[in-house]
Amino acid sequence: MRHNIAHALIQDENINFAVVSVVDAAIAQPEQAEKLVETLQAAYGCPVVLMGQDNHQLFGRQDIVDFLNQFEPAQLPWEETEIDIPDPSRGEA
Repeated sequence: MRHNIAHALIQDENINFAVVSVVDAAIAQPEQAEKLVETLQAAYGCPVVLMGQDNHQLFGRQDIVDFLNQFEPAQLPWEETEIDIPDPSRGEA
């Protein structure tokens, strides 16, 4: 299913990853946030960290979160795009 999403694609020397902006509630429950990360990683094909839209809380791999903590959100290369996000409840992979 296609979704409009705000993300920042980061290419570091050691790793490429995506930061995806989500409503703050999406990362309030760790189990749900982990499922969202897994779904988005399948769509992006790389590690994904979630960032709360308003509180800028980060959720994801700790090494990436630690790296991102040295930046303000406005410093990231944000862009809006459409992306296919599979829905596992519908058998989409």
